[in-house]
Amino acid sequence: MSSFRFPLNLRPLAIFLAAPMGLGAGDIPASDLHNSAQVRREMTIYNPRYGLLMPARMQALHALERQVFDREAQGRDASCSHQILTELRWLIGNTADVDPIDARLADLRSSLAHPEQESRARQQDPGDGSWGRCSNAWFFKLDASYDGHFANGEGGAKIPLLDRVNSPDKLANYMKSLSISDVAHTGVSHRRELNESLSSLIRLILHDRPDGYPWHPDLKRTLLDLVLNQLRNPQTGWWGERYLREGQVEVVDDLSITFHVVRYLQGDVPDLDKVGDTLLRLKDLEYPIGWLENGRYANHHDMDVVVLFGYAWPHLDEAQRRAASIEIGKMLQWCLKDSVLPDGSFRPSTDDASIEEREYFGVAFLARIGYFDPSRRFWTAQAFPEAEELRRRLIGFIERHKGTGAAGGAYYESALHELGKPG
Repeated sequence: MSSFRFPLNLRPLAIFLAAPMGLGAGDIPASDLHNSAQVRREMTIYNPRYGLLMPARMQALHALERQVFDREAQGRDASCSHQILTELRWLIGNTADVDPIDARLADLRSSLAHPEQESRARQQDPGDGSWGRCSNAWFFKLDASYDGHFANGEGGAKIPLLDRVNSPDKLANYMKSLSISDVAHTGVSHRRELNESLSSLIRLILHDRPDGYPWHPDLKRTLLDLVLNQLRNPQTGWWGERYLREGQVEVVDDLSITFHVVRYLQGDVPDLDKVGDTLLRLKDLEYPIGWLENGRYANHHDMDVVVLFGYAWPHLDEAQRRAASIEIGKMLQWCLKDSVLPDGSFRPSTDDASIEEREYFGVAFLARIGYFDPSRRFWTAQAFPEAEELRRRLIGFIERHKGTGAAGGAYYESALHELGKPG
């Protein structure tokens, strides 16, 4: 990441989001507490048969999911199937129409039946310039293209995929279309698309990636205004999706979206004191709002939490720092006792996107709390003399598997970088 700073006093463009209600100290908004259940109810309003139609499709997804993970574990290419699986999880979790789900289930069965086609996911599409040939949704094509390709400058001046948002009006209209979900009337929660798109576009536009692509000269300003002035919840300092309910707009705080914005703006965001306070107050809630996955820790979410604490640390008072240190210590003990396995891999969990990504997030959590490097250990003065032995085991696992990563190998390379070893 470059070291330039982002202005926080941009003059707002036309604001299209309603301001949220005030938040009392120590309160957790009902919209945060009950959003998942509310979205399910709204899916049923949109499609009264939603509750009857989804279980069989979820069962089919889980059976196919096991095949994808088995193929990856065997060291076989599963990159195309992985892209389809990622999109299926989004469709089943965030949409109520079954026809697109059925079509993608058929695509995944076909992909698994034709392993010779798996490599398509690693080939650039000459039509749109992306590396997401097995994805249908634009934002998944964008995400698949960023890691290992656009991030490294690959792509060139002609990438039709990026033209969709390459003007201030196009970008603002696209973000406006995602910023408020009316699930009861559309059958779609835009939360995942908002998260993935923001994550990719911040890194692409603000850092002029890929090399040679002619981003509109006003696009950085437009994007920063959207992110800092229009999409943020000023009461909590967080980012998240908004939901239209009975004529009112409810803001739902989101751990992952907040992590991506704060991380990719290098902590140059307003109200980091509120960010840290909100982080502590939401710790016992389920993801995507809180830290937990089915009532348990998960390395992916724990990494997000630790990075946010790191940026907020200078703005926390002593009581908040003590509380954060205790929580980070709990996460570390869980990771070492319940997550890391003897071969240097991590125990499977329900939030895994692939074995490759599971490994990366486990490594990244340990690395970013400073388990291996005291210079990153912002939360404690404790020493970890056993860390080097674990580091060697983690590197060994990655080196044995990095040629067969279902996500294309970029996550394994990033994990090696976190461990201080070139990929």
